[in-house]
Amino acid sequence: MSDESIWIEESFQAAQATVYASPVGVGPGPFTLDEAYKTKARAVAAQRVALAGMRLAHLLNDALQ
Repeated sequence: MSDESIWIEESFQAAQATVYASPVGVGPGPFTLDEAYKTKARAVAAQRVALAGMRLAHLLNDALQ
């Protein structure tokens, strides 16, 4: 799958569900981030980076064949 608009939407949804969630609220902050929040945000970031790497590898393999 190489539809970048889908990839962007997936990342946006993941950010809304995880990163822009409590304890982050409406307004300029500052917000105190607890360890549970940080752990969850790191896990989502790691998953998104791994997926991006796999997608990039697929695009490069297709382009170089």
